This record gives sequence, structure tokens and C-alpha cells, in this order.
Amino acid sequence: MSPPAEDVTFVLCIEQNAIRAQALLLCESIRTFGGRWRDAAIVAVAPRPGLGVDRATQERLAAMNVRYVEEPLNARCAEYGSANRVFAAGWLEARASTEWIVVLDSDAVVLGEFELPAGDVGVRPADSKGTTTAGPGDPFEPYWSDLAALCGTTLEVLPFIECTISGHRVRASYNGGLVIARRRAGLLARWADLFDRSVQRGLKPCPPDPIRASTGMVTPATAQYWGSNQAVLALTIWGTPARVDILPDAYNVPLHALAEKPEVPARWRARPPVHVHYHWMFSPPHHDGALAIMRTIGVPDAQIEWLRARLPLP
Repeated sequence: MSPPAEDVTFVLCIEQNAIRAQALLLCESIRTFGGRWRDAAIVAVAPRPGLGVDRATQERLAAMNVRYVEEPLNARCAEYGSANRVFAAGWLEARASTEWIVVLDSDAVVLGEFELPAGDVGVRPADSKGTTTAGPGDPFEPYWSDLAALCGTTLEVLPFIECTISGHRVRASYNGGLVIARRRAGLLARWADLFDRSVQRGLKPCPPDPIRASTGMVTPATAQYWGSNQAVLALTIWGTPARVDILPDAYNVPLHALAEKPEVPARWRARPPVHVHYHWMFSPPHHDGALAIMRTIGVPDAQIEWLRARLPLP
């Protein structure tokens, strides 16, 4: 017997900037293609002071039965937009009543019905090496080691995984764009707390080099934090006795990374995507190419045409 929709709450972030259109599309995709979760609770959070959305956007959210929350949750690391979902997820965990919380990046769409993990948390491995560490001697190992100490553990608790796109063997690092967590496990609050303490401690994995996000090139101050929330997520998970499930390739499909491949690898064509993380691929001039790749990986015609009517995003 399938669990009722009341057992799941989706949480995402929305702000009066480029992620506004992304978040609206994500909410609409859940309501359209979410299967038994299409009527589940959705909470859209504006977590940085001064970036709450306008009245018309709030009305659009209300029309989709999406709860809008404006709270100054990300004041500690406001320059790093990816921290928004960490603080929003931690805040919601103490206030939701559902068994599960699904944490979503705004630059994604739901195209099918989610399956819930058997354990306490469902995650996807990192796509590429990035700021992960391959072990002793890796330039990012000291950062990860400092994080582990702050968490009260060592890096030996982390298993090694294979990055889904680059194939690198690295210590466990999970894409923060989709996290399905059992609320009573308390992982989301611990994720937010450890990230907050890492910021206070001044821990940053990167030099201020140029990095492209879904909303464009990020500032040098933002670039220094790139990948930090994912590192904190891994150490939060493995610093507890939580049971970890690796979600299938149909989840958090990295569309931007597949676009860089001369041919889409067979693993991404084995099962139609449930959740696609498109990054900047829904904006011009990339949107037509994004739809072509999505057709290649098995997105049904109905979902393709639904998206075609809504793209490109501004």
C-alpha cells in the first residue's frame, strides 16, 4: 500500500531574482507530474533578507497550494545562495509533521513519481571531482579533515564513491540538489548546524576562481564556498548512525553535464528521469538543446511538450 501524500513535504527556495521563475516551474511540475505526491505539502522559502518575492508571485504560489515563507534564515552566509536550502531544510525539519522531507534545488523539475528510501536518507553521489577529496594528498583533503574535526569525527567514517559523470573515486560527497530525509532522523537540522559552524570557523574549500551557477557567474566571495554544503552533508550523514540509500540515476539527472558529452552514456538512458537538475539549461540559448537531451534520455512526450510551452525561462 502506497503511503499517503501527507507523509511528504517538499521544500525549496524562492527569491526575487533569477530563481523565482525556476521555483515556480518546479512547484508546477510537482503538481502536474508528482503522481501520488502531486498534492503533498510544498513550502517555498525566501531565506535571505530583502529578497522576498512580490505579491503576484505569492498569489501564483497560493494558487498552487504552495506555502510561502519569508524568514531571514541565511544571514550568516548570504553571499552563498546554495546555503539557502541548507538553512531552509533545517528550519522546516523542526516544524513539519510529515515523515519525509524532500529538499530540492530550485533549478530542477519533477517529471515522475518519487520513490521513498528504505533507510533514513536518500541521496545522489557527486557528479564530478570538484571540491571532493580523493584521500591523502588531495588538495581538498585538509578542508575535509577540518570539517570532520568540527563534526567530532574523522574522514575515515566516509566510504569511497564513484562520481556519476567524471568517474573519479572520492570520499563520499552527495549532490545537495536533492535530499530525501526521514524527519525524525534529525539530519537536516544537523546539516544546517554544522554548515553554520563551519562558516563561523572560516572554513572554505576554494580559491575565489570563476564558477558558473544556474543563475550565471558567481562572485569570488561565493566561489570560495563552492561545494561546501555538499561536504557538510556527507559528514552530517556519516557522522550519525543514519541508514543511507543511493538514489537511482533517474534522480537528480545532471542535464548540464550530459550536454557536455559527445553522446549520452547508456546509464542515463536506462530509465526515464523522475527528477532533472537542469542548472542553466532552460535559459536561452540552451533550452532547445536541453529538450533534445531530455528526449534522448527517455522523458515522455507529454512532459517534453509541457516544458516546451514554458521555456525558455527568463
